[in-house]
Amino acid sequence: LNQLANGILQLPRSNASMYGVQGFRECHGDYRQEIDMEDTSLPLYRFQPSLPRLPVPKLSDTIALYLRSVQPLTTPTQYARTSDAAKDFLRSSFAQELQKRLQDRAEERNDSSYLAEWWNQLGYLQVRDPVVFNVSYFVHFADPIDPRQKSQIGRAASLTRAALLFREQVVNGTLEPEQLGRNKTPICATAYKYMFNACRIPQRQQDAYRIYDPAIHNHIVVMHHNKFFRVDIVNDQKEILSFMELCHQFQSVVDQAGGKESAIGALSSANRDDWADSRAQLLALGNEESLSVIESSILIVNLDDASPVTQQETARALWHGDGRNRFYDKCIQMIVLGNGKAGLLAEHSMLDGMPIARFTDFVISRLYRNQIEMGMDKFTTQELNRLKKPQQVPFTFNSKVLERIREAEYVFDRTVEEHEVATSTFYGFGANMMKQLNCSPDAFVQLSIQLAYYKLFGINVATYESTQTRTFLHGRTETTRICSAESARFTSAMVAAQPNTDPKQLSGYLKKALDAHVAYTRQAAKGCGVDRHLMALQLLIKEGEEVPAFFQDPAMKKARYWLISTSHLTNELFDGWGFGEVVPEGLGIAYTIKNGSVQLFVACRQQRSDWGKRMVHYLEE
Repeated sequence: LNQLANGILQLPRSNASMYGVQGFRECHGDYRQEIDMEDTSLPLYRFQPSLPRLPVPKLSDTIALYLRSVQPLTTPTQYARTSDAAKDFLRSSFAQELQKRLQDRAEERNDSSYLAEWWNQLGYLQVRDPVVFNVSYFVHFADPIDPRQKSQIGRAASLTRAALLFREQVVNGTLEPEQLGRNKTPICATAYKYMFNACRIPQRQQDAYRIYDPAIHNHIVVMHHNKFFRVDIVNDQKEILSFMELCHQFQSVVDQAGGKESAIGALSSANRDDWADSRAQLLALGNEESLSVIESSILIVNLDDASPVTQQETARALWHGDGRNRFYDKCIQMIVLGNGKAGLLAEHSMLDGMPIARFTDFVISRLYRNQIEMGMDKFTTQELNRLKKPQQVPFTFNSKVLERIREAEYVFDRTVEEHEVATSTFYGFGANMMKQLNCSPDAFVQLSIQLAYYKLFGINVATYESTQTRTFLHGRTETTRICSAESARFTSAMVAAQPNTDPKQLSGYLKKALDAHVAYTRQAAKGCGVDRHLMALQLLIKEGEEVPAFFQDPAMKKARYWLISTSHLTNELFDGWGFGEVVPEGLGIAYTIKNGSVQLFVACRQQRSDWGKRMVHYLEE
């Protein structure tokens, strides 16, 4: 670890048998296919063999929980029909057969989980929507306090230096695995190998994901003015470039870049089948090596010209940018804006937000506390000029590729225009006061979202919150269904409250709603929510078998139509984060609960309606 801190690379030997003659592993969503890449003798993966497997919940428990969750979304008549359909299904022999099939699948996949491959494929790799707006999420980093890191070049160099030190711990397996809570419950570490030297690959019908050999791919790609530059990150002594050396290399990229040119990166913003076709055209034109340089890079650093001022402007710059100076398939893009503001854009088809949040915390917290060793800081100009010069990645175009770029840019620009983004930081109070009130901070904010939406629209709707299930081998997430009978009672009572309404009554409703949220979240974290179990049962219905009325009930569709999609990442050095809505008329709401404040991000496709601004207003209220 001391050697890592000093920037001395302990490179693994290239393993041709692990990565093949092409130097990469192509992944298709089944974590079992890459399990040989996890050396359990190393700290990072030492808990993997002992992790419990994702359980198959009791069918009766899932049905009971489902009925409780659907009640506030239906009328009494609708609920009676839904309840009858659920009870009929539970009593049927076919339900027991589906449950047995699922138990058999779980047993067959005892080295993974019954869910992982389905979730990775159906939830991500088979989805044809563009990655940007629909899958990717961003994190906005707090501004630095070190004067050397305030410029665009200094910021890029410091973030890259810290990121490379974290990456080496992942590559060498010396990173300590996560452990949760006071009991130090081990967390699955399988996600980390998909973080660096990794890229999503567009293919028709279902994308792939590639992991490249880190022993032979020690370069980053820097984007500036829509161009790609390869920058090697080690010197002749196999040491990570120092802060000063990285500054020199980034400045060299800026000096070389010149004017903007046709944006290959814009193609990655398109529908996945369209992007797959465009990539095939690029390959046919002889661009395989150039694409490989990008896809095999450790990560991408995007140097943008834009210099946003407000939190909202910065959120837009990080979440989608201009659609040209990006390559949206890379797992990690570190975006540094013209005025030194910075953040991260993550593609997460094979890993979720918590591992990325840990990486982000390492980078920004240690830089903030001056805990990153920056390396030598005194060089002569001659010494710096001896560094391998960044090389522009060349591309061959033809008229068809240029037309596809124009089409991708047009669709991207229209999508930006369709979207409203609203941000806010509420300084009235934060997690500290919520805890003093004996409230779960997450539940408190979730109830605030329910109340704000009810004030805006006067209805209760299906609301999704992602809850991690990484205490299980290859666990990802389960849905916490936020809208409950208790939350509906609370929101309606708050809106209907009169001056003579007893505050104790409202407080009692709030307490019951908070407790209901916490209880559901705990069940979801145990792998015993509603949505993954029911999805699995439905997928096990074979062709030609009659689909039970339970799965065709309109209430089932309504309860899965996430008009509000939410998630929570917290760090005192985040200045916000966010993602998009999951249905056309929905809201994507990301929040960060700090000790003394709450940061909010709302995205929707209702630009002319000001839904986002109004939602933020009611949330602050």
